[in-house]
Amino acid sequence: MKFTGAIYNINTLYKCGKYLNSAILMCPKYAYIYEDDFPLDEAISYCLFNRIEVILSIQRIFLENELEQIKQFITKYKNYHFLVSDLGIVQIFIDLGILDHVIYHPDTLICNSLDLSIYNQYHFLSLGLSNEITIQDVKDIYKNTNASIFYLIFGRKMMFYSKRKLLSLYKNYRKLEFDNKDLTLVEEKRSYHIPIYENDNGIYCYRHYYISLLKDIKQLSFLDYGYFESLSLSDDQYLMILKIFNDYLNNDVSLEQSIALLNELNLPIEDGFSYQDTVYIKEKIVQ
Repeated sequence: MKFTGAIYNINTLYKCGKYLNSAILMCPKYAYIYEDDFPLDEAISYCLFNRIEVILSIQRIFLENELEQIKQFITKYKNYHFLVSDLGIVQIFIDLGILDHVIYHPDTLICNSLDLSIYNQYHFLSLGLSNEITIQDVKDIYKNTNASIFYLIFGRKMMFYSKRKLLSLYKNYRKLEFDNKDLTLVEEKRSYHIPIYENDNGIYCYRHYYISLLKDIKQLSFLDYGYFESLSLSDDQYLMILKIFNDYLNNDVSLEQSIALLNELNLPIEDGFSYQDTVYIKEKIVQ
């Protein structure tokens, strides 16, 4: 399993790179979330010097008039790997003959072995499974396909993405002024806070907790890419998380010690759907 980290800031790469086999560089304007001043070429150089696999994130949804621009970007960096969510962009890689450079991760869409088998016929570098299925399902899917799998091991999961700038629209409608940083939503009948982000590409909502597969990581050793999402974590927290997982996987510390160290970070960690299938319960209709 390659420890694969989300890199939004060059300092995160410098601090945490020693624990990473692969780095997903959040390309300005092309990734979901990004920093405008992220020095992409400098980050690539650091990865190459330290033998870290370079993966460029171009995950957002693109419009028709952007296709030529994204094709030029892909062509410029065609020697590296890419994390892609828009199936339309996949056609560009097919045309360029480099589909084997693509980790295709359509977020929650690949949920079973039939889905994975069909996509696997196209010879992607790897395929991202949904995190809305159980760990047992992940094991069964791999057993039935033997495909290369990209999977979230730790971090927040995205719930919703829209190209509409809903925060800006809300501010204009309500005639409000507020900073878009560190914002959360609270639903009327729930108490937890859902992180929300807006940039030039739209808005993004993430789950209020961090998923952690620490106790399952040894059973998931068949994964090609174990993804660690760093969004909303400090560099120190991210470094500690990577170290905890690395030390446990290498049998340097016990599971109990690893869990205790992880708990010291005081992060809201939940199982999500790792052990229980999603269930929709119809609400009682009151006449």
